[in-house]
Amino acid sequence: MFKERLWHNGVLAILRGFKEDEAIDAAHALLEAGITALEVTSDSPGAWRIIETLKKKDPRLVVGAGTVLDTETAHQAIEVGADFLFSPLFIPEMMQIAHRYGRIAIPGAMTPTEVMRSLEAGADIVKLFPAGSLGVNYLKELRGPFPYIPFLPTGGITLENAPDFIQAGAVGVGMGSSLVKRDWVKEKKFAQITRQAQDLQERIQKVV
Repeated sequence: MFKERLWHNGVLAILRGFKEDEAIDAAHALLEAGITALEVTSDSPGAWRIIETLKKKDPRLVVGAGTVLDTETAHQAIEVGADFLFSPLFIPEMMQIAHRYGRIAIPGAMTPTEVMRSLEAGADIVKLFPAGSLGVNYLKELRGPFPYIPFLPTGGITLENAPDFIQAGAVGVGMGSSLVKRDWVKEKKFAQITRQAQDLQERIQKVV
């Protein structure tokens, strides 16, 4: 379910470091723009409450836990209803836990070896990280030997380069502060978040 919803508009919005009320309001602004896939990083204050609240808020939302660095965090995320586990690392045990409970596993990878190990361990999607530093050409070159792997570039993705990653073959992009600007959230400028999210999707639609 999550994979299909993500591929629908190609955007996974990352909520990192926001308080509960801020995260809920930001999620609403994104939903207004049609973005339904959200990641709440596990190091955010009250991350588990945020995930629980968002899961109850709207059936259209697909909400997962990000920055999953160990099995304990994976279990905690599953307990609060996270739809997927997102990690910057290759952690086989995290993928096993995700699949045991019917969730989506998205490990991080940078090198071809990490990509292959992630695939062999059962990754549903591979997080290419840090994508902004690696660049679009790196993704293009990776897709030579791995044309069948669904890559989700994350880290350093902007409104300007997001369409390039999609055009290079990514199934979607993970975007945090470049999409949900901290100042806008603090100043309650949620309409600007909605407009920017709409602008992003329009740019992506031009290349798909």
